[in-house]
Amino acid sequence: MSIIYDMPSKDYFANPAFGSTSIRHLSDPEISLQEVKYLLGHDEHKPAYDIGTLAHALILEGSLEHLVERIPYDNYRTKAAREAREEAYNADMIPVNQSEEADMLGSIDAMRDAVFAHPIAAELLTGHEPEVSIFWEQSEVPMKARIDALHVDRKLAVDLKTVRSARPNDFKRQISDLTYYIQAQHYLNGLKEVTGEDYDWLFVAVDKSEPYVVSVHRMSKDALIEGAVRIGHAIDRYKAALQRGWTGYEEIFTQELTPWESIKNESLLDDEIFIGGAV
Repeated sequence: MSIIYDMPSKDYFANPAFGSTSIRHLSDPEISLQEVKYLLGHDEHKPAYDIGTLAHALILEGSLEHLVERIPYDNYRTKAAREAREEAYNADMIPVNQSEEADMLGSIDAMRDAVFAHPIAAELLTGHEPEVSIFWEQSEVPMKARIDALHVDRKLAVDLKTVRSARPNDFKRQISDLTYYIQAQHYLNGLKEVTGEDYDWLFVAVDKSEPYVVSVHRMSKDALIEGAVRIGHAIDRYKAALQRGWTGYEEIFTQELTPWESIKNESLLDDEIFIGGAV
């Protein structure tokens, strides 16, 4: 068990312990173990994540210059520009070309300003320890988490989410669609194991585009219980995979039609002549 306050992100992600994304894949009953193994080994970088990464650096650490590699091209259509972009990613930097700079970095500045203008979010993301890495074992399985903002004195952990919409109902859907509730319980498990203390957990959501709305969220007890169930299922599936292999689907599925296909067929099913002919 350990808690590390200054661990480089590349070292954290290189550690093979299971983070919340791995837990999400392993615990999804609709994904076969064969697919899970592939997903765990192919965590590809997506440029869409770059804005979130830079926003985290600016809001949580106060600067993003240590991550930005300015590319002296207007676009990536030339070979030289693409090579410069690839070199930046290989150096764990985020490339920003000349046409992106004003809009991309401007929107990140606006997100920061919105967060620190919000009476609750500003207080949650001030005076914290940023990007804290923790490592522990649960049921003899190595686990890890990287906490955006940790307030040790207040027993509080905060996670920053850059989103399309910070409207409460929209974020509620994201909690389910992207299984943020599993992440919350996973991180709370780690904090309990490493510190021996029960922590509170909050999400700060901020729009990635105008009007840069901010909202703050806490998971219900029932949601966290369901997160704990999914984590337990992930551990069980992982241990089963170690014993039996990373298998595909091992049953026969009886399938009904989708609701929209049945609706399309309703008029035909009501036609007695057709039904008689079909029989």
